[in-house]
Amino acid sequence: MTAWGDDPELLATFRAEVEERLASLQAGLLALETATAPRKVVAGLFRDAHTVKGSARMLGLQGVLRVSHSMEDLLGALRDGRFAVRSDLVDLLLASCDAIDRALPGGPLDEAALEPLIAALAQAVDGACPVAVPALGAPPPPAAAPDAPAVPAPAAPRVVVPAQGGRGGSGTPAAGLLDAAEPSGHVVRAGTDSVRVAAGKVYELLDVVGEADLGARRIEQITGSLLALALEQNRWAQTLRSAGLHSGTTLPADVALALHRMTGAGEEMSTAVRGLRELVEGHRAGMALVRDGTMGLAMVPVRRAFAALPRIVRDVATATGKTVRLDSAGEDVELDKKVLDGVAGALKHLVVNAVDHGCEDPGTRATAGKPGEAVVRVTARSVAGTVVLEVSDDGAGVDEDRVRARAIELGLLPADATLSGTHLLELLFTPAFSTAAEVTQTSGRGVGLDVVRDAVEELGGSVEVRSERGVGTSFVLTLPVTLGVLRCLLARVGDERYAIPVPGVVESLSLRDTEVHVLAGAPVVIRHGVCIPLLDLGAALGLRRSPGDAPRAALVVRHVGGAGSQVAWAVDRLEGERELVVKDLDAFLGRIPAIAGATIDSDGSVVCLLDLRELAERAVGPSPGMAAVAAHYPDSLRRPVAARRARVLVVEDSVGVRELERVILEGAGYQVETAVDGLDGASRLRDDPADLVLSDVEMPGMDGFALTRTIRRTPGWENVPVIIMTSRGEDHARQAGLDAGCSAYLLKNEFDQDQLVETVRRLVGR
Repeated sequence: MTAWGDDPELLATFRAEVEERLASLQAGLLALETATAPRKVVAGLFRDAHTVKGSARMLGLQGVLRVSHSMEDLLGALRDGRFAVRSDLVDLLLASCDAIDRALPGGPLDEAALEPLIAALAQAVDGACPVAVPALGAPPPPAAAPDAPAVPAPAAPRVVVPAQGGRGGSGTPAAGLLDAAEPSGHVVRAGTDSVRVAAGKVYELLDVVGEADLGARRIEQITGSLLALALEQNRWAQTLRSAGLHSGTTLPADVALALHRMTGAGEEMSTAVRGLRELVEGHRAGMALVRDGTMGLAMVPVRRAFAALPRIVRDVATATGKTVRLDSAGEDVELDKKVLDGVAGALKHLVVNAVDHGCEDPGTRATAGKPGEAVVRVTARSVAGTVVLEVSDDGAGVDEDRVRARAIELGLLPADATLSGTHLLELLFTPAFSTAAEVTQTSGRGVGLDVVRDAVEELGGSVEVRSERGVGTSFVLTLPVTLGVLRCLLARVGDERYAIPVPGVVESLSLRDTEVHVLAGAPVVIRHGVCIPLLDLGAALGLRRSPGDAPRAALVVRHVGGAGSQVAWAVDRLEGERELVVKDLDAFLGRIPAIAGATIDSDGSVVCLLDLRELAERAVGPSPGMAAVAAHYPDSLRRPVAARRARVLVVEDSVGVRELERVILEGAGYQVETAVDGLDGASRLRDDPADLVLSDVEMPGMDGFALTRTIRRTPGWENVPVIIMTSRGEDHARQAGLDAGCSAYLLKNEFDQDQLVETVRRLVGR
């Protein structure tokens, strides 16, 4: 398998990724000193540095690896509040970004030149104040006619298109490869059988082809209407002629001639429209070939991502004293370049985890009766319009007791939790969750699996973890083949139609043939022994149905938050499966909740692509792992479901805290609705006033104090109890809450579930 340093295309991808992260780092650092919430900015900077470190490890750039690791140490100290943000620290981190950029292959800096910077970063972590930023020297001026560099400087990312129109085969690795948009529209001939084309042009062509395909559908529909009108006109002309013949009267010569010619013209028009329809059908078939061919230009084999993995396995295995072999399969499976780029980092994280956490050292394996050499297997396969990537190892498997103990330590589970299996493994995707005993260059910081899940779900895919103690662990990533054309199910809800991406759909159901149960006052369906919540898509979207209408079908989809999580959405009916050219909503419309894109149907109507993950998060809240936590709460926290339950609005921007509060209050018998910030909370109160509001303080947009003041000033809301739950325990913060009109002030760091439930009961009165 090709290594990174041996392939100029892979080297270009490496540089593009690192340069993107460095740009993000520098922009974040420049904004850090004036940021109102520096910890949030630092968290993003930390992830960027972590990604740069992983990329440097792949290429074997030890100097860049050490600099980025030292940056992580300093950013971690800022994130944890050990140091305040200072100008000298920002200057040092900016200098580190510059040094990394100049130390990339073909740059003017070598590893020895980075030593002063690494030492300065270490001094900063040790508490030196101020820290002197070492001068690394100006880069040498470019020569008039430089010789070829020892390491090929990567060209701007391009797509390689076979000159003879083929898609490229395994015998021509460069053929069919697409990296990223090239700044200019330059086209360079690269050999006798291929040309390099700017990737941006390929994606522009995809957009144009999509628009042309939509236009062809419109023409086809209009042609059908014309044919129907021509047949109707011909039928009435024939009727008129027959009426004249049967009446026994003789029509004037000019009228008879006009009638005769009108009938003939109608027949000729019908013939012409039929020809037009055949022409349009042929055009649409040709457009389909053009679309498929254009999509093929944007497809790259997954071997591009697999090529980096042998070096990763070797380096991590050497660092951890293990003997590990990498096996791979399905390298010729193709993905859209954007999808592969988006998941490449996740793939690296999973392979590092497999070697570092999954595989045992030779001695441990010998004791367990296993061969001394561990095996990490990475495979790709095409399944029903998706691509499935799987990273597995034959190691010890996930230690559920250790995961459970760590979750209890972090407050994710109650002390007496017995959660196990798939739901427990979901906690591995929690941000900052790590079971490593110490921080190393490969693990222990809690950055990894949450990044994997975010990257996969951003692409519209899903990730699932499976583990068996003593046998091994597998991570399964299901991804769409392309982002430009999606295979979707069309569902009708009321008078509207919506598109649901097929990759996220587990199965479709007929509600006429499926038994619906009621569990804890909520409808559920039982599928394959699993209880799945049944939600009404129309109600979630705020649509009204005509009296007597009822959902007749349901779609079981994967719920946000990890493996095995599913919900069923009830819809009026399903209208089939179709490939749709999906467009992003432009900046004029902005971000619309629960809408991932849109397309124009053949009748000219706009069909929105739904983000069912976001809808499920708002409608269901906790993943099954969090829902299972509720089973461990004592019976004293539960209340029987009454005919009319008190409604509590939880306003919290942290998903984890929001879900935990929801689980506790729902377990105590309350109807709970959630909002992501103060503005969202005020909007939900306007639609349906609550019996009590539980709010955080520090939130984007409107904070908790402003929300409380708004409630107290709004007629009809002024008597709604408001509980402030925050980590701000200072006297002035408490006084600000009381001045705003809160009814109770609770601290998160003194959180007690009994106290929360009793406070809610006292204020609500039930």
